[in-house]
Amino acid sequence: MAHPRPDIPSGLLGSKPSFSELKLQTDSHRNSEFKLEGVNNVVIRIKTGVPIKTVTQLIECSTETEHPTHVLVQRKDKEAVHFHVAFPSNGWFKFLIFALQEEDPSDSLPNVYNYLISAEQVIRPAKPYPAMYSKFYNDCCFLYEPMVLNMNSKHLNSVKFSLVVPEALKVALHVMDEWFHLEKNGDRFEKTVDLSPYKEKGTTIQAMASYEAQGTRYAALLEYTM
Repeated sequence: MAHPRPDIPSGLLGSKPSFSELKLQTDSHRNSEFKLEGVNNVVIRIKTGVPIKTVTQLIECSTETEHPTHVLVQRKDKEAVHFHVAFPSNGWFKFLIFALQEEDPSDSLPNVYNYLISAEQVIRPAKPYPAMYSKFYNDCCFLYEPMVLNMNSKHLNSVKFSLVVPEALKVALHVMDEWFHLEKNGDRFEKTVDLSPYKEKGTTIQAMASYEAQGTRYAALLEYTM
């Protein structure tokens, strides 16, 4: 049975004044309210007239519970932002986007756009995305796979990693005391790794990048938790 639509205050959904001020445009989802059936995630793309910094809130309407780990924000360039939104249960969710021009020093980001999303017939509740470090977004890095990784993931003995890290000379996975170096393939860094020996709960897997030809310093980009 579908969940009843929640009462939403007038004027909450859609664009806010700062949306047009930042020259933002909806791309993938023009309607501020939409429904999904049988899928546990969606990618919302926003075109950016100027480069922006952004934060979000994903709120489950029935309980007003926030799900920060079920949103991953990334961009291939400074002309659009991809919001990966996952749903841990069936029901209605508010997705709030806050943004400010990237060069603005303020830490207070105004609300620019709000969605209301219905997720029904979600057979497999979505699991959290990896944690993203600020450098990942700032440098226009882009993750292709795996979008989700945990101790219950299938085929842990053969996990393919594929991501774009502009300007990086080396990209590696740091797992406990081990390092797995990814190989450059076109514009991506890729490697298939056996993670089955590291599936204990709580084990972290960091994707890290080095920008020095001879150096040993690596910057953290993403972190998965088993």
